[in-house]
Amino acid sequence: MVPILLLVVCLVTTVASQDTCAPLGPCSCEIEGKGIVDLSSIGKIGVAAFPSLTPSISTDPSSYDLNVCYGFSKNRCQNTTCCQSVSGTTFACGYPSQVDYSVDVGTNNVIMTYKSNDGTIQRSAIITLICDKSAKTATVAAQGESRDDRDNYRFTLTSICACPGGCAGTTLQPTTVPPVICTRKDACSCEVEGRGIIDLHSIAKQGAWTGLTSSMGSDPSNYSLAVCAGFNDGACHEASCCRTTNGTKYTCGRANAFSFGNSHNTGNVIIEYLGDDAGVTVVELICDMSVYGVKVVALGEKMEVANAYYFTLSSRCACPGLCSSDQGITTAIYSTTQSVTTQTTQTTSIFRIYSRFRYSPFS
Repeated sequence: MVPILLLVVCLVTTVASQDTCAPLGPCSCEIEGKGIVDLSSIGKIGVAAFPSLTPSISTDPSSYDLNVCYGFSKNRCQNTTCCQSVSGTTFACGYPSQVDYSVDVGTNNVIMTYKSNDGTIQRSAIITLICDKSAKTATVAAQGESRDDRDNYRFTLTSICACPGGCAGTTLQPTTVPPVICTRKDACSCEVEGRGIIDLHSIAKQGAWTGLTSSMGSDPSNYSLAVCAGFNDGACHEASCCRTTNGTKYTCGRANAFSFGNSHNTGNVIIEYLGDDAGVTVVELICDMSVYGVKVVALGEKMEVANAYYFTLSSRCACPGLCSSDQGITTAIYSTTQSVTTQTTQTTSIFRIYSRFRYSPFS
């Protein structure tokens, strides 16, 4: 028998892993090993940074107003990052609270997608970020909506800020926004003159939203939060905010010590609750037409503002005139790590906690 020598050749192929951009909020994401893509110096507060854009797709008769990071309002578009105007009618095509990030396989460009949903149609503003280190001033081109890609509105944004690390930590120079004056009616509602009542009765949770993790890296605390009525939890009595640090509970806001005001940056209505040790809890109400229930984000305590605890509450009920107190109280079933369904007396909604949310509208 002739011996047969079998030569086995092993081919080892190294496959490069696909980059991802981990979300840090409505304004930025981080590519591991490369840095943070941060557009906070491009977005404007309260107005569209890129108004009256004409799409390059000839079959799209629309015009677009586009912003990144922050919401603006125009006619029917409320607190949106993208507003489509066609035949005199406006449609919201993206909200700052609904943002996803991806990385294009071929170009390695980051793509940020803002979404909106009016209950019938989901629309998306898809913005491809083109890194150009020579582009100190951001420019945007609108491609618009194509006939074979309905309800997706495409744009490209070219800037040094689209490069990882290009603009990380840049300080935003806010655009002046007229404050929204909301006159108190009760602990759960206030009235904006000429626009209607902001009424939170239908979304207020019986008890509190618990297990809220602060997104501030310097704040190790967990929080429980309620609006409209107080709750009891250990040392926290009749609280609107209860802070747990190293196993000890503190009342960071009392339900009976509240006032309505507005954020000096965004102009949104806020509710302030005075707490123990001269502390204060600030809840910013974000009008989001796509949220039929409630989304709460715990921003926590900032290092430079001791004893002040920040939260955002997003809902269509934070919009003047859209909810009334006869809709019943929401019974929320929620998780601090994933999206789950929340049932109300009239609607089904989503309650979502973004555990890595680092953006603060109060900065």
